[in-house]
Parts: sequence; C-alpha cells; structure tokens
Amino acid sequence: MTPHPISIESAGGEYMESVLVMAWSAKVGDKVKAGDLLVTVETAKAATEIEADRDGWLADIHYHEGQEAPLGAVLGTISDTEPQAHTDTNSTQTTPEPVETALPEAQNPKTDAPSPTSGGRIIASPLARRLAKQSGLDLSSIAGSGPNGRIKQRDILKAIDQTKAVATAPSVQRISEAVPVAAPPVVVRQSLPIVFLHGFGADRSAWRQVLPLLGNNIRAVAIDLPGHGSNAEQGAESVEDLAAFVSDVMEAQGIEQAHVVGHSLGGATALGLTSVGRVAVRSLTLLAPGGLGPEIAGGFIGGLTQSTTAAALERWLTFMLAEATTLPCGYANAALRQMEKIGNRAALETLAGHLFSGDTQLFDGLPALSRLDVPTRIIWGQSDRVIPSRHALRAPGFAAVHLLPGVGHVAHMEAPALTARLIMETVKSADA
Repeated sequence: MTPHPISIESAGGEYMESVLVMAWSAKVGDKVKAGDLLVTVETAKAATEIEADRDGWLADIHYHEGQEAPLGAVLGTISDTEPQAHTDTNSTQTTPEPVETALPEAQNPKTDAPSPTSGGRIIASPLARRLAKQSGLDLSSIAGSGPNGRIKQRDILKAIDQTKAVATAPSVQRISEAVPVAAPPVVVRQSLPIVFLHGFGADRSAWRQVLPLLGNNIRAVAIDLPGHGSNAEQGAESVEDLAAFVSDVMEAQGIEQAHVVGHSLGGATALGLTSVGRVAVRSLTLLAPGGLGPEIAGGFIGGLTQSTTAAALERWLTFMLAEATTLPCGYANAALRQMEKIGNRAALETLAGHLFSGDTQLFDGLPALSRLDVPTRIIWGQSDRVIPSRHALRAPGFAAVHLLPGVGHVAHMEAPALTARLIMETVKSADA
C-alpha cells in the first residue's frame, strides 16, 4: 500500500503559515477518483478546495474538522489499494477540539515582547486572526506563545479572558489589600456537554466559528440532522422524527443530560427534544428557531435545495445575512460540492415538503416552549429575512430574548463572539 499525501502548499499567493480544516468530503476507506473534492480548508481570507490528484482510497485523515494544520502539512493520505481495515477517526457526530488547546499555565510561555512581524505584517494563525477580529482585539497588543512568537488560538482565548477580568474588576469586592482587584478569572469547569443542532440545509460545521470561543473544559457535541452532512442517508418527515434521531444519537454517546443549542430547524428540533423525554435538557439556547410563528421565506428553502450552480446558491446564502460580505469567499462553491458529494438534495426536498408549504411553517414549537422549566434564551437578528424576528415576541415571559441589530438569520456566523457569550451565560445560569 503506497500512501500519497494530501496537502496544500499555497493559496493564490496569500500570506499564510497554516490553514483551518473546514470539512472532509470523504471518509477513511472511501474510494475516490482524480478530481474528487477531498477536503475544504480555510485561510484568513477564503475557502480552498483540495481535490484528489489520483484514483485510490482515502487511507488516513491526520487533521480533522476544526483543527489547524501548518502550511505544507500532510492532511491525510490516498492509497493505491483498498485498506483491509480502517477506523474513520473523523467522528460523524462530534466536532473534534482544535489542535490549539490552551496549555496549562506552567506550559504557556509568557513574554512582554511585542508580537512578531514579517515585513510589517503580524505573524498569527488564520484561526487566531479570525477570533481576534470577532472579539475586537488588536493583534499588535498580544504576545504570541508559538514558535518565534507566533500568535495562536490559545493566545487569543487568554486575551479574551483577561479582557473579561478587567471589565468585571470594578464590581469585585476587595477582601484585603493582599487580594488584587483584577485577579485571574475563575475557570468554570462544565461537566455537562453542550449539544449543537444546525439549521435546514447546513451541517455540524456551521458551528465552527462559535466552538473555539466557548472556553476551555467545554465538551461540545455537534450533530448532523437526518438528511444532512454525515447523516444524509437518514430519513425524516417531521420535527418529531428529527428530535427522536437526536435523542438516539445522544443516548448512543452516553449523554443522559445536556445543554442544547439549536439554530432555525435545529431550534425547532431542540424544542422537540424536550418532549421526547429520554434525555434531560438542562438549558436551551435558540437562535432564530423555527415554529414560533407560521411565516417563513419559502423561496429561501427552495433556493437551498434547488440551486445547481455556485452563483445561484450564493444568492440564497447571502439572503440569510444582513451583510453579504459576511459570507466567506468560496463558501457557496464548497457547499454545492459537498451537497453533490453526499447526494442529499432529494432528502432535503422531501423533508422540506413535509415541514413547509409555500411561505408557511407546518409545525408549532410554542406549546413545547411554554412547558419549559429550564433556563431558556432566544437570540434573533433584527434583519432576519428568512424567519421574522417578531416571532421572538411570542416567547413566554420566562425566556430571555435578545434581538440583535445588524444581524440576519445566522447569528452564529454574523456575531459569533456575542453568540458564544450568550450561550455560556445560559449554561452558567442553569448551574447557578
């Protein structure tokens, strides 16, 4: 068995030292042909597709979705012969933690030196740049802990924690002069997992911008709904079917109770999960959830399932956003290739036919929402053109409602830092 490396050496001349793995389009053991899309990676500016350069079988995956790989690293390998046995380490149900996890304090080198530059450009990983931009941090003020002082994800997360500590310091009561006002923040160790459910036409990778912002010691479990992503072959005809499937997946992973976050159709599924009764939902964070009112932009649903060109799909993807420029360059093309690869167009059309009729949602999540007795938070963009944000006003009084200006249907893509913060506030309120 001769292994042939899968790697990326450059991206159109863009300055970069690493890439972020967005999605694998094949599993270990799958047969591939020259020209097949294997993996989509993201640089600081755009998504890049890596295709197979030969016929063979995907033998190994070395960097999983959500992980950062150095430029030129071997992301995986293609074999000339079919592997006799393989284990697909690219989990179909959970999103692996990024490579850049925060080191224990003793291992995390400190330096007061300014961030390194190359030709006047600050040296930082694409993931670090994205997190800094989302959090409003100035990279020039952050000291890097990577090789040659390179700024990495852990440095950004540390800076975020320090910023929070300074912001809350005035409200901290000093017990004695020996206790500093701006003491390091207490790390909350979250024992229960947080389950993430994506919206219609998306998959678990939709949460990739939010997950790194949740903090350390968080177990995040992102699940592909039936007809989507790795579960494209699974059928479903109702929200109840979706909720039952999610319950089965959670039970199979030994999850008896969890905090649940759901977007759009995933929000409706999260509400349905509370009625299944086999797993305990300890808190709910719902982003523009379906089912709180009848209206929906039926053209958007049809556009997602029927677009056959990247240009057409991009028009509908930007329809979700308040600002079209939020959509990463190449995202529509990568999404279309993924849909063609997994062949879930018919499954999405079938599901849509059962859930929607024209501009009407055929399911009602308000009864389940009104029965909740756990911390509940609803996040909705005021510029949402897919589902009207006024549906949030139908929520019962115990639910916290956040209407975000300048945000459309996908707050986790348009305002990931704020979304992550609100998710963790819901989780912490359940543990209080």
